[in-house]
Amino acid sequence: MTGLMGAGCTALLVAVVSRKMELSRAEKHVHNFMMDTQLTKRLKNSAANVLRETWLIYKHTKLVKRVNPSRVRAHQRKFLLAIYALRKVKMDQRKLMDNANTITDMAKTQNTVYEIVSDLSGRQDHLEDRLSTIEDKLVGMGEVLDGLPDLLTKLLGRSSSGGNLLRPESAALSSPMPHSKSVPTPSPVGSTGLSKTLGLPAPPSTPRTSS
Repeated sequence: MTGLMGAGCTALLVAVVSRKMELSRAEKHVHNFMMDTQLTKRLKNSAANVLRETWLIYKHTKLVKRVNPSRVRAHQRKFLLAIYALRKVKMDQRKLMDNANTITDMAKTQNTVYEIVSDLSGRQDHLEDRLSTIEDKLVGMGEVLDGLPDLLTKLLGRSSSGGNLLRPESAALSSPMPHSKSVPTPSPVGSTGLSKTLGLPAPPSTPRTSS
């Protein structure tokens, strides 16, 4: 029983201390920035060491009259150590960038997901509005199609009734003209006056017969 209580207290103490020692988001950003600066300096120093040992190896092997093997091997060992240090600094810098990207990517991913969800919601609302508009138009077209047979029946009834009845113009032309009892003959005086007006010779006068 005492051992279980001790283990529980130890776990609780570790949890509390780790929570207190945990850095905040701003502190993590500052820490990552400082570590990045330090690793950049170490990377420059390691690259400079590699170049220096390369030059020294070339100098002690090509530019001297007598080669000293011990000195060449010493510079070769330093050259290999500089390459190893350069690789280690690059690895540490890559790990730091991964951790920084993880912290930053979480916020970016959250914002991206929120924007995508908002966009999908807006598109869904727009699609629902378009579907409701299409539904209203289909209902209106259905009502028009339902009333189309009655309209055709009325039009056919009007055309059939109009075919049996004659129009006023045709009725006037087809009606018989009334016969006149006596056809008036033009008087010779009227024809003479008309001939004078038009400048034509006067028609010959017919002699009257006494009965």
